[in-house]
Amino acid sequence: MKHLFLSITALAMSLSLGAQTVIPEWDLHFWGTIVNDEFDISNQELATSGTIAAVRLSPYVGIRIGGNHRIMGGFDIMKDFGTGSNKPVTELGVWYQYDNDKGFTVAAGIIPYSILKGSYSTLIYSEASSYYDAHLDGFYLGWQKERSKYEVGLDWNGKFAPDRREEFNVFSAGTGWITPWLALCWEGMFHHYASSGAVQGVVDDHILHPYVQLEFSSILPLDRLEFSLGGIVGYQMDRRKDERKIPKGADLVIDVSKWGFGLRNQFYYGQSQAPFYHSTDASGAEYGSGLYMRSSYWQIRKDGQWGLYDRLEAYWSKSFLNDYVSLGVHAVFHFDYLGILGFQQIVSAKVNLENKRFRKN
Repeated sequence: MKHLFLSITALAMSLSLGAQTVIPEWDLHFWGTIVNDEFDISNQELATSGTIAAVRLSPYVGIRIGGNHRIMGGFDIMKDFGTGSNKPVTELGVWYQYDNDKGFTVAAGIIPYSILKGSYSTLIYSEASSYYDAHLDGFYLGWQKERSKYEVGLDWNGKFAPDRREEFNVFSAGTGWITPWLALCWEGMFHHYASSGAVQGVVDDHILHPYVQLEFSSILPLDRLEFSLGGIVGYQMDRRKDERKIPKGADLVIDVSKWGFGLRNQFYYGQSQAPFYHSTDASGAEYGSGLYMRSSYWQIRKDGQWGLYDRLEAYWSKSFLNDYVSLGVHAVFHFDYLGILGFQQIVSAKVNLENKRFRKN
């Protein structure tokens, strides 16, 4: 009876697929970057000096069924520059994806972060956490239509083990244009940082950044003239110590560009959005970047008082070959209430080839 059931199921699936178009496809992503952090001028008060210099390549192959369904598999391979004979880091990727004509996307599995369409600042992901984690392990739901886009995802970062914490985060971003020049936007993350077998204790790290975006390039001879004004609120809870914090603040962003050259300034005034950065867990170890995926300068001030943070960025960014290739050069200067924190030099090159067919219909 069992064999008969399996045979009938296989026959039904083959007949169903026979009525659909099955097309082999491939994706290829390349990302090379250098991020040089220089924070000695502030005695590395809120951020440490260091350099990310690495290259990654992500090839995937799979099939598209019926025009809307994809099953893909492959890997991401990443190598830091200057590490000699050390083996590159390889990470498996395999996922199912559904896209419909109305702009909805649903995906499940080990999914490349390239699927994300939302805008995330260093308040959510630092340069290091963006670069060194190639996939989200979980689920993704997105909707994109004309200029508006919305998304939410679940990333299971850690499975409970003797030396590994149970950890997951739910992230989301959205941009909804209500006029040609006015949009309502947000970015945020709900982060659950739990115990391992060796270290007990749970920390809640949640943050939401809603903002209003104004864009006037359509009426001026500029590629971008953007103003954003928003509020930032977090919820931080160290359950082991029964310590709760609700940090608040506001930010203003101005971004102007022409011919690929631009100037972007983000000014924030408020409380630390990483208040437990130097707190310790049950083993006596600092939480630090193990807890916080955001950049460490969002500590604002170590004494917990209200303070300011200003990020000034001069950049050149350009896309080529139908936007498949993008290059960027950035000089970033960071300031706090005491003066300059430090600066960064960033160079990056990206190639994104997606939904490419091995053959034409």
